[in-house]
Amino acid sequence: MRAQSAEFEIVAADAYPPLLNAARRQQAMRLLRSQATLAKADRVLAMKSAELRGAVIGLVDTLDAAARNGDWRAVYDTTHEIRGFAATAGLSATGRIANTLCHYLDTVAGLGIGPDAEVAQLHLGAILRSVRTEDDAARHGEAVAQELAALVARRLSDVKEAVTN
Repeated sequence: MRAQSAEFEIVAADAYPPLLNAARRQQAMRLLRSQATLAKADRVLAMKSAELRGAVIGLVDTLDAAARNGDWRAVYDTTHEIRGFAATAGLSATGRIANTLCHYLDTVAGLGIGPDAEVAQLHLGAILRSVRTEDDAARHGEAVAQELAALVARRLSDVKEAVTN
């Protein structure tokens, strides 16, 4: 089945022939799940960890500039990128904090209201600190991420209650 418009055509996934036959697909999946492949992937990620960390730091600088300019769309987009890269770069607390900020910004935008500057600034400060002070992030990062998630849950509950009343 194909849907067509003047701009594009949507082709159902099952309309394409498989790239590999069933036996080759099973062989490929065994290879991908093998301990040797997993070990090689771990080695590559370890080698690229510093590079990924540098990319996250660059994104944090972009995030900081967007926040100072009050550009919430850029804050959301950059935070979304940080969320995606942070854990792979060995910055799990940064990723969790970024995830909570993304959730918060997405929810308030869906409600048609702007973000609370205090909530956003707490998250932005925590993201900046977690990237730049690895020792603090290792000791306190998960606790900070949990507290910020609890704060967001309370604030969003209050906002949703106010919007429905």
